Amino acid sequence: MTVVLRTRISAGKQGISRVVDTPSLRARHFEKQLGWQEMLVPELARRLGADPDRPEEPRPTALVAAALACADAATAGWVVCELSPWPCCLTAQ
Repeated sequence: MTVVLRTRISAGKQGISRVVDTPSLRARHFEKQLGWQEMLVPELARRLGADPDRPEEPRPTALVAAALACADAATAGWVVCELSPWPCCLTAQ
């Protein structure tokens, strides 16, 4: 079980590295994020009591986009740290 889990984790890490390092895969990732944003903005707007169809109300879109950008930045940093476990990577900086 442990060997299988380590193999799956290793394969997942390699996949993350490929997405970060390959322009076409990264572009597809950003396309997916736009889809996620389209799904998340209306829900966040509802929770904020805002109208997602009003362009003068940018809070839901800005918050979702910022959260996704933070996830991308963290992932890119993780790849630079050679996919070391999060605590080691974060405390080394």
